Amino acid sequence: MRTGLKFASPSESRQPAARFVLVNHRIPRANARCALCDKKIEEGYVREPLTRLLYCDAQCFAGHAKMTALDVEKQARKVS
Repeated sequence: MRTGLKFASPSESRQPAARFVLVNHRIPRANARCALCDKKIEEGYVREPLTRLLYCDAQCFAGHAKMTALDVEKQARKVS
């Protein structure tokens, strides 16, 4: 068994950014609504760190991601 410490170089320590954060048993700020279905968020939600959008559950987050991917694909078709 090795007991020596190994320190990661900056290139080894890079981790991919989180795609979403699941928040349980917390209430967001007043009048927060889901970015996809516009449902009022009561308790527990999903937050997208890059855009700071809130979703009522993981299914709405996945639906929004799928819709965004389709929009990007449509734009690519228009350009080419």
